[in-house]
Amino acid sequence: MKDIIKQLVSKAIRESYPGSNFEEFIEVQNVTAKNIDADYFTNISMKLAKKLKINPTTIAEKIIASLDKQEDFIYFFSKPGYINFKVTDIMKNNIIQKINESDNLLYGCKTDNPKKINVEFVSANPTGPLHVGHGRGAIYGNIIAKFLTIQGHNVTKEYYVNDFGNQIHILLISIFSKIDNEYAAGYNELYQGEYINHIASNLTEEQKKLIINNSKDFFKKIDSSGPEKNLKTHIVNLMVGIIQQSLMNLNIDFDNWFYESSLFENNNVSKIINKLEQDNYTFTKDGALMIQADEPRVIIKSDGNYTYFASDLAYHNIKMNDYDSVINIWGADHHGYLPRVKVGLKALGHDIDKLDVHLVQFANLFKNGEKISMSTRKGQYIELESLRKEIGNDAINFFYLTKNKDQHIDFDLNIAIQDSKNNPVYYIQYAFARIEKILISIEGYDINKHKFKTLDNDSEKEIIDTLNSFTEIFHKAIIQLEPHLITNYLYKLSQEFHSYYANVKILDNKINYDRVYLIKAIQKVIKCGLDLLNISSPKEM
Repeated sequence: MKDIIKQLVSKAIRESYPGSNFEEFIEVQNVTAKNIDADYFTNISMKLAKKLKINPTTIAEKIIASLDKQEDFIYFFSKPGYINFKVTDIMKNNIIQKINESDNLLYGCKTDNPKKINVEFVSANPTGPLHVGHGRGAIYGNIIAKFLTIQGHNVTKEYYVNDFGNQIHILLISIFSKIDNEYAAGYNELYQGEYINHIASNLTEEQKKLIINNSKDFFKKIDSSGPEKNLKTHIVNLMVGIIQQSLMNLNIDFDNWFYESSLFENNNVSKIINKLEQDNYTFTKDGALMIQADEPRVIIKSDGNYTYFASDLAYHNIKMNDYDSVINIWGADHHGYLPRVKVGLKALGHDIDKLDVHLVQFANLFKNGEKISMSTRKGQYIELESLRKEIGNDAINFFYLTKNKDQHIDFDLNIAIQDSKNNPVYYIQYAFARIEKILISIEGYDINKHKFKTLDNDSEKEIIDTLNSFTEIFHKAIIQLEPHLITNYLYKLSQEFHSYYANVKILDNKINYDRVYLIKAIQKVIKCGLDLLNISSPKEM
């Protein structure tokens, strides 16, 4: 509807002001003021007033006079220069037929400029199972990768495995200390959890013997090509396998698992540091190599060890060379890290506009009214897999997507397991199943004619208004990567349907087929939305 109005206004402006190019300034919005009897408005007159140095009232009246006469629209002016549009019920009701007859409700989302895009998400250290804190980034990243694919882009989903450095060192110490307590000496905090005991107990006798015999110098040999390195690789692979299984159970699969250690094996880290040095972007301070920036950062420590920042620059250097666009899904606590990455990539000659970092806020988990605290190191957390088993994939997908990524989420387990209207995903699925039951009971309904003239009560008008906003909201969600718009829309539409069902008799001695086609359109939109969010649409509940 907004597109139709925008086209009408655009044509009227060209006729009113020949030779002008003002189409880009046209915005059509919903009327929210209760004292204005209209559905949509545009403030283009006020925008043009500044450019043309003409009173907005004069501009509005001229545009209205040039608008093509339409049976389905009423145009009128309101101060200080708004052009209002009231749409007839017959025009609004046409959305029912458009939805029901459409083969592809998302046809307008395709881009004219497909890109090769890398989406990196989750990328939790392989030092423990994924917990519920990782869940939001996992679900969000998977869905926006899907949205980008729907747009027509060539998308690679990637997991960056941090299998190098201090965290892996501590993981190995944690496991080895279960076999030889000498390894724990001098460490106050090691990784806890049953998985540590499980891995330690399932090592072979030969591997345990290697650990015991090398308790003093194991880590001097770990980067060699001998059995010590093989043992490290074996343990990392076990941890990655645990993570992969958890993600597979949520139907999240990655196209590529990129290992940090490969950056050092292929000398990628030393190559980018050499380039930074040659281009005079580095300096030495207290024996450490620093990169020039507003706030200088260490890339090689004074002891000769590389920082995580160094390998991260090497990793991003590869992605920036290989892809048209690089998207990272990071936790909100990484906000301070982004500026230094941009400085480093710019120093390496990259267009940093290709890098798009999505900072995802935390999800707080509540059970029985109490917040559950998280500590990976202490083993105090709820595994993502445990959450999945308790509430199911559908609830996980929905709850993690209920708010914009910039907002905190309070995840109430008690609500997520309820089969009631308090549980939004159940409520939406129940609307779908309820409609399915009605449609099955009306044999051959699709051969009956309909004109939608009988859809005139307030509930029906409210639903039709919501259906008319479907295309705009879904397209915005997909193109701007905002899945929470869809969860909110689906809940609103389901609320309206359940209220309608409770107050209006849909099945009667004489069937009103206008109403049947209305609920069919509701069901089709719900199905489209649930499919987009990787949530099932059960026909019976």
